[in-house]
Amino acid sequence: MAAVTEAPNARQTWLMAAAPGAGEAAAALFVAVFNGAIALGALVGGWAADGRGTVGAPVPGGALAAGAPATVALGRAPGREG
Repeated sequence: MAAVTEAPNARQTWLMAAAPGAGEAAAALFVAVFNGAIALGALVGGWAADGRGTVGAPVPGGALAAGAPATVALGRAPGREG
């Protein structure tokens, strides 16, 4: 449970380290992308539920969850080259 509680702090710390000198713009972009992702998820989930019923609604989320390890593996920490 502590990892879930600290996740927002870790994201903001990583964000500020990735954009030194542009923290306010980076934070605004982060919030915009986060809100856009919520809206897009609701839209895609609604389409899936409308087309396949409630059984089909978890399919897009499962597909994204399956791709998450690749995103983590290919990601880089801020300030590190290569």
